[in-house]
Amino acid sequence: MIAIGLRESLQNEMTGRMESVEDWRGLEIRQVDALLLDAKHVPETELYEVREQFPDASITYVVDEFTSALTAFAAAHQIRLVYPTRLASYLDEEVGQNSSTPILAFWGVYPRLGTTTIALAVAHVLAAQHGKSVGVLGLNAYDPGTAMVPGAEHHMDDMLSYLAQQKLDPETLQAAMESVLRVKYLPGLQNQTRALAVMPEHVRHLLHVARSQFEVLVLDVGSALNTALALEGLQAATHRYVISNDLVATQRQLLRQMDYILRPLGVEPSDLMLVGSQVHGKGGLAKSVGMMQLASIPYYPSIDIYAEQSPEPMKVFLGEKTFRKAVETLAQSAVTASATTEVAPSVRA
Repeated sequence: MIAIGLRESLQNEMTGRMESVEDWRGLEIRQVDALLLDAKHVPETELYEVREQFPDASITYVVDEFTSALTAFAAAHQIRLVYPTRLASYLDEEVGQNSSTPILAFWGVYPRLGTTTIALAVAHVLAAQHGKSVGVLGLNAYDPGTAMVPGAEHHMDDMLSYLAQQKLDPETLQAAMESVLRVKYLPGLQNQTRALAVMPEHVRHLLHVARSQFEVLVLDVGSALNTALALEGLQAATHRYVISNDLVATQRQLLRQMDYILRPLGVEPSDLMLVGSQVHGKGGLAKSVGMMQLASIPYYPSIDIYAEQSPEPMKVFLGEKTFRKAVETLAQSAVTASATTEVAPSVRA
């Protein structure tokens, strides 16, 4: 589904659920299955032209008032009408968003904490043990972790022209992704000077195409939250993992990022899952930042160097039992629905 000119109050609510564009006229050369139009930007007088251009597409029209003429027109042209306040629940009920692709985002508070390694390892476990079709996108613009995929022929750089023109198709994306341990992986940018040229709409287009191709999407956000790649990835994610160590400097950085970046994006501590990476001690990390720790990746003084010298570095990490157990825990958190417990009637408020 492609959203056209959504009002600001709906844009944040729909972020990551669908691709957004400002004008439906720019879609004439694309194959469009479903459209979401907002009456605030697409007037009723254009609906007939929209239906003529997209005769087979499913069209949903967001309106503040159902008039008799609009209701009759919608019925005649098979257009669904929905109030803004009902849009999210309507999409859940009618368009099947409950079964939408889980998006796992891995963000490291500082560089070299292992976001690429952990993202690829979790993706592998989801594919090998849970039978999922998994795609990994390197949204890491400054340190894309290419040591984990020696000899990679493609990177995010190859996608930028397609994204700028909103013309990325599934075949092009699949052809540009490397096959790594049963998953498909698109490494991050090699040319760091292009990082700030990637616009939010480019990333949304990429995520929209990628979600159509995989049962689970894994995002390596990296450590720098100053690009649209990282920020849009975090916003779109259904599961957000923060990679941090227990050093005081890292804890301070996490709290600063929470106050000045994550909260303004609408991301609260309750939306994040803490992963201790390169942890030197026990227990203090989670309490110091007020978050629940989901798993811990132990501190390895030399495994990074050893792995990067190996022709298959990911297998070095996956062969380490403690690391493997931790990533299996992370993978389980993404595929298991949260359990609910019924409260006994006698103790209900």
